[in-house]
Amino acid sequence: MTDKPKNRLEKLIIIILSVAFGTIWLLAHWNLSRQPPHHKGPGSVGYEDPVATSPSNSDSE
Repeated sequence: MTDKPKNRLEKLIIIILSVAFGTIWLLAHWNLSRQPPHHKGPGSVGYEDPVATSPSNSDSE
């Protein structure tokens, strides 16, 4: 293996790929943090009681 220094193009490609990966990673995790967890139940932080719906009268015809 030769130990020649990286030229500017190689450094630029590495920087661009790193920034692109970091941006995608941050956006994905930011989006996931805004989604409510599926395991939240009564007693969990941020749990909202579901709104009780009244039974419909369409059954009695």
